Amino acid sequence: MATQLSSFRRFPAAFAIVAASALAFTGLTATTSPAYAQDSSDYRCSTLAEQAYVAANGVDGAKQVNAKRFVSTGKKLCEAGNERAAAKQFRAALKLAGVDEVATDSKMALR
Repeated sequence: MATQLSSFRRFPAAFAIVAASALAFTGLTATTSPAYAQDSSDYRCSTLAEQAYVAANGVDGAKQVNAKRFVSTGKKLCEAGNERAAAKQFRAALKLAGVDEVATDSKMALR
C-alpha cells in the first residue's frame, strides 16, 4: 500500500505541471492570434479600399482590369493582416485610375 500512497502524493505535482503547461499554451495562442482577427477599422483597409474600388470601376478597358486586380490583391492582403502592403495596392489602383487619394481620417492625414 505504501506504493499506492506515494503515487497519490505525486498526483498534485503532476496536475500542477499539466495546469501550468495548459496556461502557458493558452497564453501563447492568445498572443499569436491570426492576423485576420485584427481590428478591421484601419483606414487602409476600409476607406482607402473603398476609394480604390470605386475608382477601379470608373475607368474602362485594360486600365479597369488592372485596377481591379490591384484592388483584389489589396483586399486579400487586408484579410491576411498586411495593411501596409494592401495600401500600396490600393494606391496603385487609384494612380492607374487617375484619382488622388482622399484622406478622410485625421490620423492618416497627418502621416
